[in-house]
Formats: sequence, C-alpha cells, structure tokens
Amino acid sequence: MAADFVTRLERMGRTLTSANFGSQLNSAKCRGELRKLVEEYFEKVRPTLASLDEQSPLVLPVDSAMQQLLVETHKRGRTARYRALLNEAREGLIQVHAERLIPRVGPIPMDPIDGQISAALQETLPSAALSYRQAVEDLKGAARLSWRGPATDLRESMRELLDHLAPDAEVEAAHGFKREPETRGPTMKQKVRFILRQRSAQGAAMASVETATQAVEEALGQFVRSVYTRSSVSTHVATSREEVLRIKALVQVVLQELLGLHA
Repeated sequence: MAADFVTRLERMGRTLTSANFGSQLNSAKCRGELRKLVEEYFEKVRPTLASLDEQSPLVLPVDSAMQQLLVETHKRGRTARYRALLNEAREGLIQVHAERLIPRVGPIPMDPIDGQISAALQETLPSAALSYRQAVEDLKGAARLSWRGPATDLRESMRELLDHLAPDAEVEAAHGFKREPETRGPTMKQKVRFILRQRSAQGAAMASVETATQAVEEALGQFVRSVYTRSSVSTHVATSREEVLRIKALVQVVLQELLGLHA
C-alpha cells in the first residue's frame, strides 16, 4: 500500500511540474485531487504504517506534510508549495518503508572515534551531537533507499559547531578578513582558519583541516548532483552509501581537530 501511494505522489508531483498551472494553483479540480490523496493517506495508508503503540518517529513528518497539504488545498496556494509538500511526504514514506524492511535487532555499538566525537559534541553543542549521532546510526544499516539525510546531518553537525565556535560577526571583525566572491558571510573554511588561529595552530595542522573542510563541501555537492544523474536506482543506493561514508571520514577529521580530539 505505502509503495503504491509513493508512486501516486510522484505522479501528482510530475503533473504539477509539467502542466502549465503558473505560480499559483488556481485549478479547483487539481486541488480536489490533492485533497483526495490526503484523505486516502489518512483513511487507508496511515493505518497500515504502524499502530500508535509501535509508531515510528519517521511517520510523524509524513503526517505533518499531508496535514499541511490539506490546508493548502483549501486555498489557491503556490504551486511550488504543493510540489514541496508532495516531495516531503514521498521521501518520508520511502524512509518508513525502508525502516520496515530492516530486521529488528539490538543497537550496534558506536566505534571509538564516533563515541569520542559524540561525547565531546554533547558537552559543547547538544544539537550538533544529535545530528552526528543520527548520521552514524543511519550509516549502520544498508537498507536505506535514500542517503541524503545522513549526508545532510553530517554537514550540519560540522556547520553548527563552526557557527558556535566562530560566530560570523567575530570572524568578519578579525584582522585581514575578506569575503570570498559570491558569498554573504564567512565560509566554513574561513571559520576553521579563524578558530585554529585563535588556538595558535599553524602549518600542516591548519592546512589539513582547511582541506578537509573544503573537501566536505565539494563531496556533498558531488553527492547531491549524483542523485539526479544516475539512471539505475540500485547503483545509486549502493554508491551513495560509499559517498556518504567518505563525507563522514572528512567530517571526522574536522570535528576531531575543532573539539581537541586526536586519533
């Protein structure tokens, strides 16, 4: 049921993209079809996902997206908003479906480096620790249908820590700071340089962390582009996990240095 409904959400999303609806969805017929999708989700699909007692946290974002979609169908909302909510619900259902395919087993212990980073992040910035731990947990399994979540969580854990240790105002006020072209503020690489200079780190250590930081951005960009260029879903899923593991290794290098941990 869930897999079939995912296909229907994709089809509706393509309809909104291909049809000439304009920036606002004025078609009452199309809004009615969207409303029927929402009703079918809550009446037929939602009950098959989980009982209230065993409800997965992954179901809640799908519920929220569908509820917001229902609200939007009662007005002439932006077409892009309808597409975004359909995509959000679709990706959420894929995650729920993937989770149900994974056998229920006990938690896999975290490796020593991840444990050190997680503990240090928890003391310094709990929200970044949550993002990092979520990515680590997601990467333990191999049955995911999409790996964008872990990739984003890894980057966010690093970005949040950099913002915490090097606020924009302080970095921009530092002697010699100059914005890089086409940026609105300090880059992550510039924040790394600011933090390490504050700690008097020089030479190879600074260069190594700056290089790793830039590599995270480049690897994540390549990963996102690859999502849209691969024709084979099976190849995409397998290769994406390897790409995210590479991003994780780079993030580890940066976080270990910023947190004062050393392998």
